[in-house]
Amino acid sequence: MKKFSINKLIKNNRSFILFLILYMFFRTAYADWSPVPTGSMEPTILPGDYLWIDKTSFGPTMPFLNKQIITWGRPSRGDIITFVPPHTEDLYVKRVIAIPGDTIHIEGVKIYINGNLLEQRLTEITSTAFIGRETIEGKDHHFKLSRNMEIAYIGQSIKIPEGKYFVMGDHRNNSSDSRYWGFVDQENIMGKVTSIALSFSLKRDLFKRVALSIE
Repeated sequence: MKKFSINKLIKNNRSFILFLILYMFFRTAYADWSPVPTGSMEPTILPGDYLWIDKTSFGPTMPFLNKQIITWGRPSRGDIITFVPPHTEDLYVKRVIAIPGDTIHIEGVKIYINGNLLEQRLTEITSTAFIGRETIEGKDHHFKLSRNMEIAYIGQSIKIPEGKYFVMGDHRNNSSDSRYWGFVDQENIMGKVTSIALSFSLKRDLFKRVALSIE
């Protein structure tokens, strides 16, 4: 039997090992991608979308382990982020509604940030849902309300602690988010979603499923 040699193994697989190193470095320091299994971010993000996650905005994170290594940036109101919530090890994607130091007050669909009501307007009514536009920090995005689902009322003002973030899904009454399980820790934020890299959703046009910009 031939004697096992680690040096020989490395020598014979240098190209593959180099590829793995570069692959891990890319996913750690620059960008990552993540599939979307649920409709909690509809109509902005659909089930079947694969998200492009920018890791240069907030700091590098370890893929698979989902841990932030260094923090050099912080999310802003309106950013869509991926993160690990406090109640599970699964990776979530939601929109940042309130940042550290903010006071948020929610009355159903109405959201007040530091006493100011977010601007909302209805744009479409269907047999199953209401679609609207919402403005955060001067930027617009869509939100959705399904007709057959209740929406959380809350009805109290909540102060966001330092190092914590309040997030919500754009599908306002079909999203498990900060209204139910609390804040997101800064160290558990994996990156900022900047676009849809690829989509297998049948709700998207066949010719517009690659590199779609996100609001």
